[in-house]
Amino acid sequence: YWITRATSEGARWLDALLASDGANHNTLAPAYFMRGMLAVLQADPTTARPALQRAAEAAREAGDPLRGPRGSLREPQQLRLLSESLALASTAENIAGDHSSARRMLDEAELLTTRLDDHRATVAVLQARAINGLFEGDLDAVRSASSEGVRRGREAGDFYTLQVMLINLGAAALIAGDLDDARTRYTEALRIAQQIDDRVAQFYLVGGLACCAAGSREPRLAAQLLGAARTLRAEIGMSVNAILGHLVVQAMQAATAALGQSKFDTEFETGARYHRNAAVRLALGESAPGGVESASQDGWTGLLGEREADVARLVTDGLTNKQIGAQLLISERTVESHVRNIMNKLGFNSRAQIASWMADR
Repeated sequence: YWITRATSEGARWLDALLASDGANHNTLAPAYFMRGMLAVLQADPTTARPALQRAAEAAREAGDPLRGPRGSLREPQQLRLLSESLALASTAENIAGDHSSARRMLDEAELLTTRLDDHRATVAVLQARAINGLFEGDLDAVRSASSEGVRRGREAGDFYTLQVMLINLGAAALIAGDLDDARTRYTEALRIAQQIDDRVAQFYLVGGLACCAAGSREPRLAAQLLGAARTLRAEIGMSVNAILGHLVVQAMQAATAALGQSKFDTEFETGARYHRNAAVRLALGESAPGGVESASQDGWTGLLGEREADVARLVTDGLTNKQIGAQLLISERTVESHVRNIMNKLGFNSRAQIASWMADR
């Protein structure tokens, strides 16, 4: 849930755990690893690097993973966690610009993983190889690692890994100028992200498909998708990583040159008003740009006021009244009133019914 939908919330809870006396030796390494992973997803190497270093140190302190007691049930777990921590740390170092450290950590992770027959550790190394290739401009390395990751993801029924590796392949194709292949890869990945409700991936993929549209001389679509991506990013509290950021800047420049600044701004703001499901449908080509429902159009909010629609979206995201109030800067009692009004207008008696209704919009 934290990885796909609530990175900021997860970071807050983990920070609280790690700052308390409640974390024991057995939970420290996994907690630091997860904190580092969330920071990598947020393109925050300043937080990711020390967290992943602590995760690796804690895994090492649990015992030598290569010479631990034979038959120990903890040994493969330690080895896997150490390998995954080093692989993810390699990505954090690349984001931070320390490519030599990234390569060193990746080499160690690869060596450790050869001693395991473990799907998670293997795909973590493949992902680190692909990211390393993107930063080094080695697109063949990206394709090789990601294609193997796609194969493993399909065989294991691991949709999260599958979408991540497809994103890598889409990025490699986009950088190489193969827009058709990039769109194909991104589209498959976005359908998976839609299926598993991975909102982090949805942000990256809507942005990637905006770049495809800009390169395919579809500036209006590009501008709307760029606006939608900005909103998706704000909803999940993400920063833009260096690779996507560079491509997005190029897409914005191309779309602005084609439309003119005023028209680009208009289309961008139109896209920024699309709610998440509408943005995804637009990116998938399931609705014409002019026909996509936006968060302010009567097509989906006609029964609800603007603030009620905001509350309904957050109810769908699983937030409590207190959390909704904090996000919208209104009191918990006001949220309760909005939820009650929504139920009365729609004839519902539960939050689950609101969520189901919103999902169909």
